[in-house]
Amino acid sequence: MNGINIQELEGILGRKQYSKITNLDTSFLEEKKVLITGANGSIGNRLVDKLKSNEKINLLATDIFGDFEYLDVTDSENVKKTVKKFDPDYLINLAGAKHAPEGEIDTFKTFSINTLGTTNLLENISKKTKFLLTSTCKSANPEIVYGASKLIAERMVLNEQGSVARFFNVVETSGNVFEIWNNIPDSEPIDLAPTCERHFISLDESVGLIIFCLNNEPGRYIVNSGPLIKMSDVAERLYPERKTNIIAPRRGDRLSEKFLSTAESIESYFLGTEIIKVSSLHD
Repeated sequence: MNGINIQELEGILGRKQYSKITNLDTSFLEEKKVLITGANGSIGNRLVDKLKSNEKINLLATDIFGDFEYLDVTDSENVKKTVKKFDPDYLINLAGAKHAPEGEIDTFKTFSINTLGTTNLLENISKKTKFLLTSTCKSANPEIVYGASKLIAERMVLNEQGSVARFFNVVETSGNVFEIWNNIPDSEPIDLAPTCERHFISLDESVGLIIFCLNNEPGRYIVNSGPLIKMSDVAERLYPERKTNIIAPRRGDRLSEKFLSTAESIESYFLGTEIIKVSSLHD
């Protein structure tokens, strides 16, 4: 888990992992063709491992990096050739420009991958294909390019009767602040933007949300993450009495994450209350 043990993980989450989400099975995908874009990321690799454990699933994992079939979602001809040839029953779009500060600098790249890339995929799937977009809490009342590009992609997918798995901050993804903190010697202080507030989910919860969405009716779904957590509180849980360097949020870092946008509401709960279907006034 990128150096994060279960005690640290649950300290960050402020709760236990949701076992009903992490233990979902994949039998409904047997004898089906599943295409994944962006498979080389942390979530993609964990999802590929999950699906590969069921040998009856016909899986095509793609990315522009790593040991996967090459697929660049911004290249319309590449998308057309790959998608039409495989003709998936399910397409999971994990490809994304996810680095919020970089999105404020290279805005068109972020828009190209997150929004135009989604368009290219939607235009080349057949009527049988169930399309799933993975999105971000930053699309709720977006303040930055990353969130805005994902919100547009969400609207396109929902308009085509696809589904959206909207993630909160996934703790164990590569390059996260906890990985950075864990790599700093104990004798040195950690950098901390204490006023920032975040919702968190685990890597296995993000994969479970994907599996859930594939097996349920179209819509926008989130993990019921719990209350906002201040980064100062997280740092105290992980490193009691550790010295800190107080820093300002970076350009592109929101001070406070949104659970839902001002136009959204809870439509229904699933798996007890672990997963929420979210409706918008604009759906």
